[in-house]
Amino acid sequence: MSVLDQLRSEASQKQDNEVMAASQTQLLENEYKANILPKMQKTYLFLKEVIEHLNYLEKEIEVEEYSHDYPQIGKLAQTNYKINTDGYSGFADFNRLMQINVTFTCQGHGDFSFTLEGKSRIEQEVSFLNSTNIPFTWNQYVGTRGVESATFVITRKIPVRFRFEVDYQHSKIKLLINNHENFNVYSKSFDPATVNELLLDEVIRFMLRQDSDFIRLEISSQDKLRIQKKAEEEQLQRAKWLEEIAAEEAKTKKETPVNGESIFLNRIKSLTGLSKK
Repeated sequence: MSVLDQLRSEASQKQDNEVMAASQTQLLENEYKANILPKMQKTYLFLKEVIEHLNYLEKEIEVEEYSHDYPQIGKLAQTNYKINTDGYSGFADFNRLMQINVTFTCQGHGDFSFTLEGKSRIEQEVSFLNSTNIPFTWNQYVGTRGVESATFVITRKIPVRFRFEVDYQHSKIKLLINNHENFNVYSKSFDPATVNELLLDEVIRFMLRQDSDFIRLEISSQDKLRIQKKAEEEQLQRAKWLEEIAAEEAKTKKETPVNGESIFLNRIKSLTGLSKK
């Protein structure tokens, strides 16, 4: 094949690809306009009315035990509902809805603090807290034994978000939930045909903590195994920390009282969360 023939073949292939891409784009756009947009519009109107009623009634929901990882958070009040469609605080074109956000806060009084030791553990905590968008401050220092330490101060004000967004490439509507319980993240995609008032009512019942079936029934066997594996890994890591502490204490063969308790006991409390107030 001559160079010219090769160039002709490549040009023809590129043209075919461009035609196919344009055709696929048009199919996606047609699907969006015909099936996805009407469901997003109905979802927005449904959620908007719910939010208006909640705010008018000044409905405040008590959250008894938000987090088993941070029991110091204590009881919270769920309130201050808002809705937007642009990801910030405003509203996008109603005829081009791509996302709907319902946000609110779970808030308690004041803040609480705790101390962690070890560079890796501190970095993990900072990364996690940043991902939750919860207000916090932290102060890093080197302790009396030369161990890197940090004190964290957490504000009891947890931002929660329910987002419906268009998965344009797959012609789906995706639901993302952040921080509803124990700082969890939940995600599920729906065919547009399944997004109706019955589904939205289930979402609202879950949002208002009237039941948890909407989430519980969606956990697959694979997810359960993943959660179990993560819990086992965390237990092994915690056991390793305790072994390291025990080995260090054995070296010193001496315990220095700290507020009437040993360093060993205080460090175990710190790692297991018992020292968090």
